[in-house]
Amino acid sequence: MDSPLLTVEEAAKQLRVSPDTIRRFLRDKKMRGVRVGGQWRIPKDAVQSVFGRFEFGETAESEAFFDRHPNFYPAFERLMALGNTCFGRPLPKPYYGPEYTLFGLGESCRADFLEILFLAVNAHGCGASKLLRGLYERAVALAYMVKEPAKIDRFIKFAAIQEHKALNDALKITTEAEWDAVMGRENTAAEIRCRFDTVKAEFFQSGKNSKRPRPSVSWDLDVASMVKKVGAPFDLYYLGAYTTANFQIHASLASAMREDNKDKESRRVQRLEQADFALFCSVMLLVEVIRSQNTLFALSLDVELQDVESAVAKVWREAIDARSRNSQLAEAPR
Repeated sequence: MDSPLLTVEEAAKQLRVSPDTIRRFLRDKKMRGVRVGGQWRIPKDAVQSVFGRFEFGETAESEAFFDRHPNFYPAFERLMALGNTCFGRPLPKPYYGPEYTLFGLGESCRADFLEILFLAVNAHGCGASKLLRGLYERAVALAYMVKEPAKIDRFIKFAAIQEHKALNDALKITTEAEWDAVMGRENTAAEIRCRFDTVKAEFFQSGKNSKRPRPSVSWDLDVASMVKKVGAPFDLYYLGAYTTANFQIHASLASAMREDNKDKESRRVQRLEQADFALFCSVMLLVEVIRSQNTLFALSLDVELQDVESAVAKVWREAIDARSRNSQLAEAPR
């Protein structure tokens, strides 16, 4: 009988990752494990839960989703396997260097995708759209830095500017002692000011109506300008994945008036369409994120990328065609 516990090497083989990656999962508590005789042993179900099995939830909405998109799951499995190959590698070194940063940014995009997936499958279109905005911005920034590697250093340094702004905003409400207690030893107010002082000269500029230098609002270009630089397919998704999502994220009239006075069924259809767009757009963005990683690290995943992209595009076309047919049937005279 097979043992219910796996070694690090056995778990790595099942997930097609390195043993170092499994140890990192265990260290970061992303995977359950126990120590037996000084060695890690990992339950089989813990291995499956990392990549092999995604919990969609057994809800009426999730069942309805797979009825509407019967070919989605095979495409999803291929995407998960590709993501596993891409991100299940040892972390690039040196830690916190340029390649490490871009690897981490890409892995954040995959986390965004999985959260969008869960919400969209369960018909939470508005929530999925809000997360889509963050995924889109990160994916664009990643593609831009792969295209313009000289900009990576600015991206890393700008974190000190963002931290300093957050500190100053927080101190309008709270005290420095309270900040230090919550943020921890490495992010005390003193540490943040020290990091800020080392980079501020690179990011401060004089305003048009003021001689007093002000910090840049972005680490480089604004999002729209980055999109122009990287081009397709990011330009195709800009309105749906970024512009309209901004209205829903911020405190705006649009966020207070998300639904018009349509009947209940019409509102549900509207939410499902929003969920489907957020999901399929996030899938295509994740493909682009993996493509950026493939270029950056020379992973030789071109064939796999094309296969996954084609599979997802086919499911998306089927969804659009089905929606068109349903619309025509609804409009047909009875």
